Amino acid sequence: MDGLFQKILVPIDGSRSANNALTHALQLAKIHGSFIEVMHVMTVTEDLPTNLVKSEKTDTPSEWVEEYLTQIRVKDENMLSEALEEAKKMGLEGKTASKLLIGRPGDVILSEAAQGTFDLIVIGNRGLSGLKEFVLGSVSHQIVDESKIPVLVVKGISE
Repeated sequence: MDGLFQKILVPIDGSRSANNALTHALQLAKIHGSFIEVMHVMTVTEDLPTNLVKSEKTDTPSEWVEEYLTQIRVKDENMLSEALEEAKKMGLEGKTASKLLIGRPGDVILSEAAQGTFDLIVIGNRGLSGLKEFVLGSVSHQIVDESKIPVLVVKGISE
């Protein structure tokens, strides 16, 4: 008999909360024999990092932006690779995939959940936004409010 959750979507952003959510999702996948997609939504802010200053390598604003986007993409791809390594350690190799998308995180996650016919979204309660006064982060709040499928919100021990 197939498990209750055949396909689980796990959005991550590098936060402790997202890492906790990933751990819980991997445990659920192991129990239910689920397929897991770990995803990250790249967002681009208007603020360029201070370490991207005019140099021999980057002479024009478009080159600065290109270098900035490359740095973000490499960091995000590494984060997804580390998540897949964790899945492999738990014996879930071949039952996992990763996806890197660009846009507004809440909207992109909801779209991916709908298009991918997932049975469950596992998400951390707070991401990297730094808004500590909220019990539930803005992205996880949007997912809980608007998702058409069950959502498991994982809260970390120290939060």
